[in-house]
Amino acid sequence: MELLTFALLGMGVGAIYGIVAQGLVLVYRSSGILNFAQTGFLMIGAYIFYELYVLNGWPYWIALVVAVLACAAMGAAVHLFILRPMRQASAIARLIATLGVLGVLSSIAAIIYQGNTASVPSSLPITSVEILPGVRIGLNIIVLLGIGIAITAALWFFYRYSSFGRITSAVAENQLAASVTGHSPDTIAAVNWALGAALAAVAGILIAPIDYLQSGTLVLLIVPAIGAGLAGRFLSFPLALIGGLVLGMAQSVVSLYVTSPGWSLSIPYILIVAYLVIRGRGIPLRSFVIDKLPKVGTGRIRPVTLAVLVAATIAVLVVVPPQWSSAMTVTLAFAVITLSVVVVTGYAGQLSLAQYILAGVGALAAARLSANWHFPFLAALAGALIITAVLGALLALRARGVSLAVATLAAGMVIFDLVLNNYTLSGGENGVTQDSPNLFGWSIDPTLHPARYGVTVVAVLVLLILAVANIRRGDAGRRMLAVRSNERAAAALGVHVYAAKVYAFTVAAGIAGVGGMLYAFLSPTVTSGNFDLLTSINFVTVTVVGGVGNIFGAVIGATLLPGGLVTQIFFGVQNINAWIPLAGAVGLLLVLRRNPSGIFDMNSELYDQVRDRIMDRIRRHRPVAAGGTTDGAVPAAGGGSAAGGGPAAGGGSASADAAMDELVVARTTRKTLRVEGLRVTFGGVVAVNDVSITVRPGEVHGLIGPNGAGKTTFIDAVTGFVSLAGGRILVDDTDLTRWDARRRARLGIARTFQSLELFDDLTVRENLAVGADDGSALRYLSDIIRPSKPRLRPLVLAALRESRLEDTLDVLPSSLPFGRRRMIAIMRALASDPAVLLLDEPAAGLSDSESEALGALIRNLATKRQIAVLLIEHNLDLVRSISDRMTVLASGSILAEGTPSEVLSHPGVLETYVGDLAPFGTSHD
Repeated sequence: MELLTFALLGMGVGAIYGIVAQGLVLVYRSSGILNFAQTGFLMIGAYIFYELYVLNGWPYWIALVVAVLACAAMGAAVHLFILRPMRQASAIARLIATLGVLGVLSSIAAIIYQGNTASVPSSLPITSVEILPGVRIGLNIIVLLGIGIAITAALWFFYRYSSFGRITSAVAENQLAASVTGHSPDTIAAVNWALGAALAAVAGILIAPIDYLQSGTLVLLIVPAIGAGLAGRFLSFPLALIGGLVLGMAQSVVSLYVTSPGWSLSIPYILIVAYLVIRGRGIPLRSFVIDKLPKVGTGRIRPVTLAVLVAATIAVLVVVPPQWSSAMTVTLAFAVITLSVVVVTGYAGQLSLAQYILAGVGALAAARLSANWHFPFLAALAGALIITAVLGALLALRARGVSLAVATLAAGMVIFDLVLNNYTLSGGENGVTQDSPNLFGWSIDPTLHPARYGVTVVAVLVLLILAVANIRRGDAGRRMLAVRSNERAAAALGVHVYAAKVYAFTVAAGIAGVGGMLYAFLSPTVTSGNFDLLTSINFVTVTVVGGVGNIFGAVIGATLLPGGLVTQIFFGVQNINAWIPLAGAVGLLLVLRRNPSGIFDMNSELYDQVRDRIMDRIRRHRPVAAGGTTDGAVPAAGGGSAAGGGPAAGGGSASADAAMDELVVARTTRKTLRVEGLRVTFGGVVAVNDVSITVRPGEVHGLIGPNGAGKTTFIDAVTGFVSLAGGRILVDDTDLTRWDARRRARLGIARTFQSLELFDDLTVRENLAVGADDGSALRYLSDIIRPSKPRLRPLVLAALRESRLEDTLDVLPSSLPFGRRRMIAIMRALASDPAVLLLDEPAAGLSDSESEALGALIRNLATKRQIAVLLIEHNLDLVRSISDRMTVLASGSILAEGTPSEVLSHPGVLETYVGDLAPFGTSHD
């Protein structure tokens, strides 16, 4: 009976989790956003109610209505003034905006209440009743459960049967279609945001008597609320309530049986991580065709500029008073942690909200190594790096996007509750007292020698900056950026997507662990409980403000964190450490609206001008060595001239005209693609039915058919992007049917996409280098020290010259005309020197002359390179002129196959197309 009693006691809190989750469902259904600011509204609603009801004596119901309406107005305002202008931003950027809103609301509460707790008397009956023999619970638990059920039932009925509910569902399915029918998606979303915020306020008022009002505690309810919403995929009101009840009951039951600290609090978070791991699919967020990701830096470091900055920083550390030196050191240590955010979020595109938590693990690990085993400073630093790197690798779940953000949030809370805030491990408020740090007998104790310790932190930061810059310029960085830009295209080029993510998490966690140790060792004792989740979120937001895609954006972001240099500058301002996060959160919202790439990118031209002026003055005061340069710039990735195509780009033949002829005998591997009885279904719809095609070396096989015939689905199946309902795929005698896309690419199958799917964060040269990458895992290590230069095969260089594209190598694909971008996509597919090449409508959007040149290139690739080419194309003249064989698909099945003349004279083809050749985009008669 005790088990049942505890389970029922947890239903009260579980019902509140469910109510908060209902608000998440409302926002998600209407605008496709996972609203991390939901518990910010909860906190504000609870505080408004507290001010009116407790402090000013307003009647209960009037105070409740005012608090709910105030939060509803805030919810609508957030959509209209923050998220609506960001409609073309990436899904992750919009999610980060909700984190900014959460930061604004929690900072306001921290400024007003200064972290103090407040209590609210319960207005619900607390008398216990016996509901079963030996099972007694409070009436307030029953009332809370009833309120949760009533709200859920009302929402379910309203959104299922009312016209507004049907319109909301229509907007969720297709905003454009809904707007065409006269319904404003913005109005619908604003109303749902208001309702969601109102529900959060209700939940805050209900939970206030159960727990003390404390801003840092209330906002963390977002994690169990997200867990409840996950139960219904943020679409089902009843399942969200059930999910909340299960989490609340699990917490209560675990507290009965497990006395170890942190376990009962961690249960919701553990369940969330387990759910995301088992389910293995991402939370689908509404995205747009023109998603804008933050720009990424090139990774080039100018040694002279860096040396000047380092020398100036060290000089200031040595000259200024100790308190200023310590404040600067705090900011520099924070810059190490924000640098980790650049790696995992800026480069790999994975939103991790646990970087500061990982920094705490590094700090605690180093402190224990120093205190318990007397590890010297550098050994403890290495230990912190290794331990957090391993933990980071474990956090690299097979989730993506928002699911990964939720998983890292939940995992961060588990680590905080079970490790960082565990008295047995962390020493509680007393912390862990480490040995006085020294380097080879030279004391760098930050209390006795703050400047020395500061110089040490500068040295570590510079080494890590150089390492991250090297990663960016090497194969490792190109792989991560390819994954960030387009996972499907990356896999099609042979990039191991999951390995790239694991690498990003591993490196970022190791860097965060180093930063955590450097920061924590500023004090004689390490108190790991200070590494909390809200601050971890703040580290992400300030890095975005500074520029999450740029190394020096991380340094700018670090200055916006409390406790460092800015705190010292405004030392006399009351409660300054609460005002700084507010400024950072407001800055985040402004930056996201104006330029998601951050402050560094917004002022990059100014930085360039200042740097050039400094360099000009340096040049005037020193001689220029014969044949040398005074700039000291690191050569562009890949070396060579800006025009590209020289030896540094991978070499090439002496004559562009003879380039292809010289490569006739270069290929030693010839492979035949055989597809037998291929069948693909989506639900109950048959997309491809019993299709068998053989493509031989040196042959161009044209695959034609009207839109919807199954041509692209056929290529997707061959390259491993859709599951088969039947059939086999073989290259020579190797059965690839169960292989993933990456393994098929590594075997020699390359493809293009209708939508190009180039990596817009990488230059054309780097796009081609991703295709030419041999996938060596050793580069993940070697690039840290010596970045690998882009390597372009002679085949690609010859094709670039033949297509007159060599002048595009060092520009971004987005700056090129569409026709040239399409040709670059083909070159990227060729970069791996494939044996089988699948081209999906390569001539779409090309002019007649461009199409003619493309046809000549394809024919050369087949004839001279002995590549097996499968060509999907609507330009019938092109297909007929270069194909050896053709296959016609209609409704997923083969209509005709044979030589071009045989196929085009086939009765079925004539009946289908002679009278209407528009599907082929040609006037051929």
